[in-house]
Amino acid sequence: MTKKILIGAVGALLLGPTAALAADLPAKAAPPVAQIYNWTGFYIGVQGGGSAGGSDHVARVSDLSFANGYNIKGGFGGGTIGYNWQMSNFVLGFEGDGAWGSEYGSNTDNGTIGNPAFLSFTKETWLATARLRLGYAVNNLLFYGTGGFAATGIEFGVKDANTLALLASGSSTRTGWTAGGGVEWGFAPNWSAKFELLYAQFGDATFNTVAAEGPRNVPLVDTVARAGINYRFGGPAIARY
Repeated sequence: MTKKILIGAVGALLLGPTAALAADLPAKAAPPVAQIYNWTGFYIGVQGGGSAGGSDHVARVSDLSFANGYNIKGGFGGGTIGYNWQMSNFVLGFEGDGAWGSEYGSNTDNGTIGNPAFLSFTKETWLATARLRLGYAVNNLLFYGTGGFAATGIEFGVKDANTLALLASGSSTRTGWTAGGGVEWGFAPNWSAKFELLYAQFGDATFNTVAAEGPRNVPLVDTVARAGINYRFGGPAIARY
């Protein structure tokens, strides 16, 4: 019994300073927390830019061009609404937008309606899309591809090239598809700016000029370059260790 007490006392004397020293050492710091940008949430925004496309007036029966094709160009501006889901670095979302403006083009008309003093024209007055977005986030930079439904309002017809008097015309809402891509930059916890390119193709509109000529088809394709700013109703950041 005495031997055990003696051994315990010696151990206490040897370990005491070590235990005291360990108690005085600072606690080990917690690992740093990395904050990454959070893309999840509902958002609204504004957007605008320019567009350039192509149109024509084509005989519906013979498929021959009356106007040899022509470029249309102009600008649009409007609003955006959408929602994102972030899963690790991948972001899946749905976005809809509507824009108003004017995109116009014309060319010499060589149909039976007249001679080079006549012009075929196409005018696009509004554009709307409803698209899926799939992106990859590098913190507050989001690179994405997008595609889905598109609709537009167009006016079309034939004018006298000298007086610009309207000789025949029509208007229509056309639907089609759109696809493209872009990049979005989160410059503040709930604010982001984006730039994107979209290509859209629409179904033909149809109208009549004179009976001898028959109906005309008006095809339309469009390329849109635009920028926008979004406000997101989501959390400020995602914490990662």
